[in-house]
Amino acid sequence: MSSKHQQQPLPLTETLRDLALLRASDISLSPLVSPNPPTDGAAPRQSGTLEGTPDANSSVERSYQFVIEARKAIRIHNSEETQAARVDELRAKLEDVTQGLGS
Repeated sequence: MSSKHQQQPLPLTETLRDLALLRASDISLSPLVSPNPPTDGAAPRQSGTLEGTPDANSSVERSYQFVIEARKAIRIHNSEETQAARVDELRAKLEDVTQGLGS
């Protein structure tokens, strides 16, 4: 892959836009940040549990539910397209058969 086609993981313009939106909407990220960041350069410890405010936890849960429902909707949409194509194919075959019988 050439370097042209590779995207930056977090493009600066989009990150700055997101931060500006957070600031404009008066959303505080301080409850999500650890109060005592590691000072020795070590990675922060993760306890394996989701810690945060109840609002943050419920927001994450709603996000997961949204993703599940969106995936279900996409599957239904794709299956409907597949079924519609099969119906059109069968309709065309039946028309050919009826034309063959009518001749």
